[in-house]
Amino acid sequence: KAPKDPYRTAAVEQGDLTKTVSASGTLQALVTVEVGSQISGQIKQVLVDFNDVVVKGQVMAILDPQTYVSRVRQSQANVNVSGASLKQAQANAAKAKADYDRAKFLFDKGITAQAALDTAKAAHLVALANVEAARAAISQSQAAMSINQLDLGRTTIVAPIAGIVVDRQIEPGQTVAASLS
Repeated sequence: KAPKDPYRTAAVEQGDLTKTVSASGTLQALVTVEVGSQISGQIKQVLVDFNDVVVKGQVMAILDPQTYVSRVRQSQANVNVSGASLKQAQANAAKAKADYDRAKFLFDKGITAQAALDTAKAAHLVALANVEAARAAISQSQAAMSINQLDLGRTTIVAPIAGIVVDRQIEPGQTVAASLS
């Protein structure tokens, strides 16, 4: 046999070069985030499925918000009750102050005893303490309302990053527990 020519020749032409590489193996995502619910509840809607592309902040699922809406309303009512209690405590403090001023005036004139003045002063101090307690109750009610509003916001499960859904383990109607994927 004649030795093969180690060179190949062809006419010069312009075009793309293509190189194909084949390999076997397992693909893994660079970053995998397991999305779960921070609160417990029943899944109302699932808006994404396996292999869907999602963007950061996109709504993926919605839990039934009725319980959390009721809690927010109850918290708002508690804030309103606390506000009314503050007004009542302020009115009582104003009355106690007037009683104290009256007792002081009478004591200074020598008409009433020291005991009556001391009683009026103590009542005034108690009324002022009740005003502070009412203000604290308002702060407490507002904090509880903030927590309930936060939980209401958590009934909407959003994508924490942009990416592709690689697994879906829930269906509408299913109950999820807090902190579980």
